Amino acid sequence: MVALQGKSVYKVPQGKLLKIFLDFGPADSRINSVKITGDFFLHPENGIELIEKKLRGVRIAEAEGIVTKAVQENLLQFFGAGPESIALAIKMAAENASEDKL
Repeated sequence: MVALQGKSVYKVPQGKLLKIFLDFGPADSRINSVKITGDFFLHPENGIELIEKKLRGVRIAEAEGIVTKAVQENLLQFFGAGPESIALAIKMAAENASEDKL
């Protein structure tokens, strides 16, 4: 099975830097894995791993809703970024994707 890998670096307007490393299926755009890093803050800190886990198996187009739901359900607080900026950075990573390992 072929998977695509992409990455993006996105500076949130009046915010922080987001880096996304994405692996997804080319046929259905479902996320196999995603790594979210950057200089933003999230409280509690383990929230980023929770968001990454919740995004597995989700279509890229549904990422913002999943991140928003995870934030609300787990009382996560973003500083310098947010669900909409993470979703945008994920879409940017998908647009930059190739079959080559990054």
